[in-house]
Amino acid sequence: MFPASTRPTVDWSRLFSLLALISGGSVSLWAWAQNKLLLYGDATAHLMISRRMVDSATPGIAQWGSVWLPFPHLLNAIFILIPGFWKTGAAGALVSVAMFSLSTGSLYRLVRRSFFPDREAEVAAAWAAGLYLLNPCLLYLSAVPMTESVYLACFLGAIDNISAAVLKSRAAENACIRGDVARASLWALAGSMCRYDGWFVLPFYALSLLLIRGRAMGAKKGLWGFKNVRSAFYFCCISGVGPLFWFAYNAFYFKDWLAFARGPYSARQIYLRALRHGGQPYPGDHNLKLAFIYYVKTAALNTGMPLLLLALAGLLLWLWREARRRPLDVSRWLPLLLVLPLPWYLWAMWGGNVPIFIPQYWPHGYYNVRYGAQLLPAACAFSAFLVVALAASLRVWPHQLRPRLERVGGLAGRALRGLAESLRQATPRSITAGVVIAAGLFCLTAYAEMLGGDGPITYAEAVHNAPDRLAVEHQLALALRQVKWNQRVLIYLGSYPGALADDGIPIRHTIQESNFRLWDAALKQPQNYVQWVVVQAGSWLDNDVNHAAVEKYFRRTAVIDVPTQPVLRVYKLRRN
Repeated sequence: MFPASTRPTVDWSRLFSLLALISGGSVSLWAWAQNKLLLYGDATAHLMISRRMVDSATPGIAQWGSVWLPFPHLLNAIFILIPGFWKTGAAGALVSVAMFSLSTGSLYRLVRRSFFPDREAEVAAAWAAGLYLLNPCLLYLSAVPMTESVYLACFLGAIDNISAAVLKSRAAENACIRGDVARASLWALAGSMCRYDGWFVLPFYALSLLLIRGRAMGAKKGLWGFKNVRSAFYFCCISGVGPLFWFAYNAFYFKDWLAFARGPYSARQIYLRALRHGGQPYPGDHNLKLAFIYYVKTAALNTGMPLLLLALAGLLLWLWREARRRPLDVSRWLPLLLVLPLPWYLWAMWGGNVPIFIPQYWPHGYYNVRYGAQLLPAACAFSAFLVVALAASLRVWPHQLRPRLERVGGLAGRALRGLAESLRQATPRSITAGVVIAAGLFCLTAYAEMLGGDGPITYAEAVHNAPDRLAVEHQLALALRQVKWNQRVLIYLGSYPGALADDGIPIRHTIQESNFRLWDAALKQPQNYVQWVVVQAGSWLDNDVNHAAVEKYFRRTAVIDVPTQPVLRVYKLRRN
């Protein structure tokens, strides 16, 4: 961080936000035209939750479910009732693109403040934001109704405002600091209601506010002052509402304040059921070394190996520089917050809560490979530090090494002296431009390679896993095409909600798992509540429905059996 007098006066973050909006919007339009917005099953499910909030037999917050956090669904609900936006996925795509734009601007401002003053800061920030908005893996995730771009906007927005508070504390700008802390708290609150990653980072955000040193914080000599404690307290009061609300929500609706973590729909219970039925343990389950290998490989597939290597070297160089600085100021270490996704996912994989499958390693599949994109902001930021630091060194080293090069003989000596002379004669801007262009081409080559073959790994995951699920949704939509406007369907919406969107069947004409009492009553006596029943083998509906009543009062109209997918049976109420 640098004094306010050295900060760049031109805010180019808006330009990069606009460029991200254009690039993300272009990819989203392409995916919409190619009917590829809803390749991810999670994308369809996110939109279904948003839709049933406003279109359900029992609308309201009870439709949120117990596992997925609600903030992305609230944003999607803004557009979900527009005709066609649910069916095509455009409702969620608009939100993802907008949040991608915001996250790009936040990353630019954060890098501009963190490493260098003046011109060098602008170059580093432009490098980081440019490689961020051009990353093919993140571009696809930010063009479809997924939560990655929403969470990254919250994550970077919180760190951006905390870093702004650090910078302004040195100039005693109390009012501005309060505003930055308030904005950081709101971004952190939004992140905690978006993904559980957002819970993990909250203590680190609060600690960062405690460690701010500056005249505005009353912490000239000690580790922290009263204003540090007050800012951290305000931050905790606002951002902590998210986890506390979710505990209360689960306790009220599901009678277990930890239903999201240990309930029947939780990732943990799904994993345990798979193990009981003969499934293999997830890679990295209680094996930290294996979890590290899988996640780093996943991150490399998302960021590109050249960018990840530059970032690793930049991180080590930056840590070495900051460790040598005297007096040691831990408030300058804020960029380390960007690396928090690494310990979070290592912990989640070690605990068996998050599986990651990549095609290079056993079991050679595609599952959750998109989680590696969470390290992209750190990769862009620390690679920016390395590139700009290298360019600055090339402007100084030739003068420092000149006496030593005179003593080197032979062809190597002449070549080194020639290179040093060329660098001495070059202008600082030309040296910086040369280094940035060379390193940029090194990284963009990996980006270009992502576009070949099956495409970026996040897109390849969606394409690889989609065909069978889409085939089931298509066949189920055909089977339900005869449903009339005044008829109801008993269906478990956790698996194939896209069929309802394809047929235009309002969710209020269904009885599904989030209708609670109505759902329980319909399972016992389906003939009194619905005209259609869709039974998915192995689902909660299959386990709890009154099969005797279904066989007695309904006739089977379709059986959908697609490889790798559970069998679906469709029943229609018999006529008297």
